[in-house]
Amino acid sequence: MDKIDISAESLQAIFFDFDGVLAECMDVKTEAFAQLFEQFGDEIVKKVVKHHVENGGISRYVKIQHYYLEYLNEQISKGKLNGIAQQFSDIVVKKVIESSWVNGAKEFLEKYYISVDLYVISGTPEGELREIVKERKMEKYFKGVYGSPDTKPVIARRIISEKGYDPNRVVYVGDSISDYRDAVKVEILFLGRVPSGSTSPFPENIPKITDFFEIIK
Repeated sequence: MDKIDISAESLQAIFFDFDGVLAECMDVKTEAFAQLFEQFGDEIVKKVVKHHVENGGISRYVKIQHYYLEYLNEQISKGKLNGIAQQFSDIVVKKVIESSWVNGAKEFLEKYYISVDLYVISGTPEGELREIVKERKMEKYFKGVYGSPDTKPVIARRIISEKGYDPNRVVYVGDSISDYRDAVKVEILFLGRVPSGSTSPFPENIPKITDFFEIIK
């Protein structure tokens, strides 16, 4: 990792995605999407899983609508959408609460939460996200925990405006190309998390880490 100085003198705030950045729970949600769509056959499941993996950080509501419209040729009703989203939540919440930390993430939060303002900004529904953060005993680290229905750029801009942060002193840590694009929209710094052995989805010039011990060192 280079070009981003993680210190109170350099940064005013750090925004974190949650899945795959703080907690190793991407597989949990991948398996949940596969389970929800298995009734439609293996080909549909493959398409759903591929899209989900390649588009981390996007709201499940947006994904479910996309899968029904593009793969099943069905315009899904709001009621049905909410029902499927609830099924998804029922499958994943307990498993996400119990999932392991990304290596070094807890140590990083413990080291920096006093000197730099930390936030979670995720595509997960806000109520569910806050429940997960509470049950994982992570609340003390964050100035705020925010999720859908607001989009990440909307949330980030609101925080920056309300707190008077300099965008050049705010970094978003994400693990997907959509996270990177959202950071570009808000005109803040970006740090990509790429798990060991995975292919980076980010441009070559973007600073990247495999885990947070790289920053702590």
